[in-house]
Amino acid sequence: MRIVKVDRLIVALSIFSGLLVSLGRSTQIYPQQISGNGNLGFLPLLLLLLLFPIGIVLMLKWIREAQLRFLSLIGLSTSTTIYLVCGILYQIEQFSQYQVLVKQQVIADRGTIDGDYLTSITSMPSPYMNSQYFNGNTFLIYWASILLMASLIAWWTREEWQMSESD
Repeated sequence: MRIVKVDRLIVALSIFSGLLVSLGRSTQIYPQQISGNGNLGFLPLLLLLLLFPIGIVLMLKWIREAQLRFLSLIGLSTSTTIYLVCGILYQIEQFSQYQVLVKQQVIADRGTIDGDYLTSITSMPSPYMNSQYFNGNTFLIYWASILLMASLIAWWTREEWQMSESD
């Protein structure tokens, strides 16, 4: 029952990464607030990036111990690729809409405002945009990426590990 041990580790890692996403989202500030500390959301992001290869290794072990067939690996890779494309396109669209919303809120609150200021608070590294990096969709994109990488590695190395399993 080694698969149960791997299952528990995957569940624990997904819960921990979910908590990191929640922590990153909690670092969101709003245009009425002043951010003098930089973007604290980069700390959970760094941890998520460090956990990414661990997630791939655990998911790869799970796939191998579950002994998924070739067609299952192809289906898994295809479905996660489709989700990743759709999820990323959705995320890009939501990011653009949120940028417009934040700009409108700042203009409504403060009247005319400097265009450079509006651009700076709605740019990628801005802490005002953390809710767009740390949300349910990005959590699912993160895990779909792990699953895709693990399934592709399992597919590419399938002869090697299937032959070692038969020994």
